[in-house]
Amino acid sequence: MLGRLLLAGLLLGVFCLGAGGVIYFALRGRAVSVPNVIGMTEAKAAEELDDAGLRMAVRSRIHDGKIPANSVCDQYPIAGTTVKTGQLVRVSLSLGAESQNQSAAR
Repeated sequence: MLGRLLLAGLLLGVFCLGAGGVIYFALRGRAVSVPNVIGMTEAKAAEELDDAGLRMAVRSRIHDGKIPANSVCDQYPIAGTTVKTGQLVRVSLSLGAESQNQSAAR
């Protein structure tokens, strides 16, 4: 009788340790490298980041003469940074080149 109780206690302990380890690693997430989304359209960048297990948020929209309108012109964290899955990547979207009328108004 005592032997069965000890065996049951041992099995319960092993189960709890195993389940705790699985939960710890599942919540911790895996590490991924942030892809370079600069120059991509907003939709393509969101898709690329989603495929990597990351989320995207637009932090600003700015004029950029080198990047077409509605494409990513800046990102943080930068490409190549190692982060955990689920991390938020903040991007700035280009409004295109600033027109001459807007420049003269300033």
